[in-house]
Amino acid sequence: MIDPVDNRFFRSLQAVVAGDEAVDPACRTAIDRAVETGAPLDLRAAREHVDALPAAQRDRILAQVHRAMATDLASIWDLLPNAQGTGRPN
Repeated sequence: MIDPVDNRFFRSLQAVVAGDEAVDPACRTAIDRAVETGAPLDLRAAREHVDALPAAQRDRILAQVHRAMATDLASIWDLLPNAQGTGRPN
């Protein structure tokens, strides 16, 4: 099973590259496949495609992904120990 944080990362990455026509189609396809399957080898392939992007493009994309993840309060709340439904007090 894919880790919830990995899932958030790759879904955010998918959304960011979907709106960027400069991203190599093979990279976009690898990310889509990783999101679809969650398979470790697909996740790795997607990450390798992202890592192979030109540094400026990669850094811009990852900054947008970071911003999306950092401002997704609903997802952050779900990972907190006191979140509703976790059954843990701390």
